[in-house]
Amino acid sequence: MRDWSAEPTVPYEVPDHADDADEDTSPATRRGRRRTTAGARAFEEMENLGVEEPRLLLDVRKVLGEVGRRVAAEVGHLYPDNPDQKGTPWAYLWAVTLPCDGCGRRFPLTGSMVLRYPYMRTDDVGQSLRLLFDGDEFRTEVHDSPPQQEPVFAVLAGRRGKSARCPFPGCGRVHSLDVVKAKGFADQYRDALLAVAEIDRETNRKVFRAPREDETAAAHSADPDSLPPIGGMSAIPDERIPAGNKDNVRGSGYGYRTYGSLFNPRQAVLFAATARVINDLYDELAGIVSQDYARALAGFAASNVMRQIKYSTRGSGSRPHGQADGTEQNRVQVDHVFSSQSVVKHQFDYLEAGPGTGPGTWASVSTSLVNALAKVLEENQATGQHARFRRQSATALPIRDGTVDVIVTDPPYDDMIVYSDSSDIFYVWFKRALASAMPGLFEGGPNGLQEKADEIVIKGRGAKGAGDPRSDDARYRRLLAQSFDEARRVLKAAGHMTVIFGHADPEAWKRLLSALVDTGFVVTSSWPSRTETAVTGVATITVTVSIGARVAPPNRPVGIAAQVDAEVVTQVKYLCRGWDIDGLALDDQLMASYGAALQIVGRYDRVIAPDGSAMSLEHYMTLARRAVRDAVALRLDEQPLETFDPHTRLAVFWHVVHGRVDVPKGEARFFAQSDGLRLEDLRGPILTETRAGYRLRHDAPGPLSPASSTYEVVRAMAAAWPAGTDSVAACLSAAERSPTDAHVWALVDWLTTKLPTSDPVAVALAAVKRNHGSIQAATRTSTQSTFQSALFEETP
Repeated sequence: MRDWSAEPTVPYEVPDHADDADEDTSPATRRGRRRTTAGARAFEEMENLGVEEPRLLLDVRKVLGEVGRRVAAEVGHLYPDNPDQKGTPWAYLWAVTLPCDGCGRRFPLTGSMVLRYPYMRTDDVGQSLRLLFDGDEFRTEVHDSPPQQEPVFAVLAGRRGKSARCPFPGCGRVHSLDVVKAKGFADQYRDALLAVAEIDRETNRKVFRAPREDETAAAHSADPDSLPPIGGMSAIPDERIPAGNKDNVRGSGYGYRTYGSLFNPRQAVLFAATARVINDLYDELAGIVSQDYARALAGFAASNVMRQIKYSTRGSGSRPHGQADGTEQNRVQVDHVFSSQSVVKHQFDYLEAGPGTGPGTWASVSTSLVNALAKVLEENQATGQHARFRRQSATALPIRDGTVDVIVTDPPYDDMIVYSDSSDIFYVWFKRALASAMPGLFEGGPNGLQEKADEIVIKGRGAKGAGDPRSDDARYRRLLAQSFDEARRVLKAAGHMTVIFGHADPEAWKRLLSALVDTGFVVTSSWPSRTETAVTGVATITVTVSIGARVAPPNRPVGIAAQVDAEVVTQVKYLCRGWDIDGLALDDQLMASYGAALQIVGRYDRVIAPDGSAMSLEHYMTLARRAVRDAVALRLDEQPLETFDPHTRLAVFWHVVHGRVDVPKGEARFFAQSDGLRLEDLRGPILTETRAGYRLRHDAPGPLSPASSTYEVVRAMAAAWPAGTDSVAACLSAAERSPTDAHVWALVDWLTTKLPTSDPVAVALAAVKRNHGSIQAATRTSTQSTFQSALFEETP
């Protein structure tokens, strides 16, 4: 927001507009970009109206364009042009190869043979990759057709997990995933160029072709070892990926040991050249404009490097949209490196963006950056004020007591995102790109990466976090409370704090809310919002909750449990109506209900039970969840959910919220508590324990008895159906259920509609439903026979 208009002219040319911005955005975001103008056209309309383009935007465009031009000139020999000029290469498809343990020949680990799906509307038949074999060598062809070969690295029929099958004729040796990984640690991987992606000049369609010999030779001529150091550091990051990071930086689980090795040699040379050019430009600009402005412009350029890295590592793959039947649009994207917000992917077949134009290229991500900056300046230039940013620990704020009006904090999401481990891939390049402009900003830990000793996260548990101090739950709670204590210290008496948080596990919420309340805050408001997928399209969670808080005022009254409980239930049910209208999923409503409950509880100094003991935070979290469930007012046929037995009630609501996915143990425990049940009693009859937590059972239960829940009876009926109606009737008889038990048949009908139609349980229950008359008749006969038999045995 600073006024840079008095700065001397930046002596670079304004670049041409790149039409093809990176495509890893939602349709809404792309529409927003079009509405807010774009790239070099961003302020053409304003110029026509006599409105001057903001100086910062103009100079950022100039600097980004100059970086792109210089880098392209430096590395251009590694990316030969297409002599027939039909298209300009924008990306290159690579695959890791490994030697076969059977025949000894190298083969590529292709995970898909699809390059572009067909699209019937444009008569586009699509493209696929084909492997051809000549003696001990393979080569590739690109065909305008659906795939004619199976991928090499895939899940084979009858096997679990992916494996690599040698595709050479006469071999077919299968290599397990463990063998594939072992070859990586033994340095047996080699990169092979499989295809070149171009933008056809006539159709503007992204197409693929096999690489020419000169392109393959140029690609393999890249020599990272010959590059001079940058700012006293190796040109290619040699910082080692810390041990135990295979769950966050997946490449380290396949033998890649340094952050530089996550890039193939040509990618690494490209980014090293970009970092060096940014340093050169900063040195030039510092002699022309103010040092502050030179740093600002270098900072924009360096941030653009990170945007490009998202789309150009061994974790970035081709992402063909569409369907094999050609019914959907078939554009092609570059997929970014994150499989979630915190996991840096590894792929054996990956896409390398080139130095030209097209998705993932410097020109593309530059356009995206300029679009964003243009929007910010359009909306804020007239009223915005520049601010000062300081990097400091949340547990030791450099601020005087009682001087802050507002604190907004988005604290770490417990064990969900390991922030520094996942962002070190950018950090090592930032250090190099800003070695001249901001050397003091990157004083990290002793291993050249970010300092992690004080990071307030939970990094794994058990073996996953072995040796890492961040894996300790108690440490996380202590430091989180310490940070909230610091926030309370610096806030004014009438100050406000907003805490933004999201997590699927209630235990994580319990840790956060306990730290907040125990340090003297009360919740004053709570609202959920879809913040996580609006821009990236990828998120570990889709909804976060913003919690408004203030320092607890003095002289709050003491609350009586019965009264406060009723207030909490009323408040949560009221909010649920609005959440339903907004289309908030039930699991997100459960998450949002915690803050809503504490908003009521925070009015009181404490809430006491009839025996004088204080009500716990966990009590109100459980009560809020029960209120959400009751607010839903689920009905199975005409039977309200509350009329079913507790086990069935839990099973139905679990099915609505979680379906068949694994649920963390903490969430399962809170589910049980909502109905006054113990998790131990549910394990077996209703739930099965898994490595990830608990899962709802849909298989056959144990022997039935009159004490069996309706959910167990219906599962038994589904399992018995293959043996016929008599076997199903025997289930009702064993549980001593009436042939017309309304709850049993309501649940049969409900599950039939809620499970996928191809699900074996759904198929069986649909048959049970169709044959209910025969089953009821058989049950009556069986019951009558049992009664007569019992009567005969009792008669002397």
